[in-house]
Amino acid sequence: MPRMRVLLAATLLAITCVLASCASPGGPGITDSRALGVPEGVQLGGPTEGPFVVAYDDGSVDVVTQGSGSCPPTASAIEIEADLLVVTFEPSTNDVCTADIAPTTHSFSADRVGGDVPDTARIIYSSEDAPIDVDVIRG
Repeated sequence: MPRMRVLLAATLLAITCVLASCASPGGPGITDSRALGVPEGVQLGGPTEGPFVVAYDDGSVDVVTQGSGSCPPTASAIEIEADLLVVTFEPSTNDVCTADIAPTTHSFSADRVGGDVPDTARIIYSSEDAPIDVDVIRG
């Protein structure tokens, strides 16, 4: 009987977490999804290439950042300001990070982007002093 109670408690906890939208540390933030690597069909020019943005015909956007593969930044805001798509990232909350440089794709749906994607994007890392402006690639 105690085993059944533990199983029931674990099941209820899992259901509660799903219903409450629990996220693991370093989760995708406001993105619709986040994955290591670059969008299909995109190739990097080198291991230290900076961030870039790919906009698609359906209004969705992929933002690719570079950094530790185990501690990618977390998107905290995306908005269109005049002629700029502005995406803000916070540092990862993971405790232990690998010392590699890996691309991470942060995907945003058209609903989340909220309008026509401008030709220029501003990437803001809250832990850095200066934003990075990049041309938007049309995919």
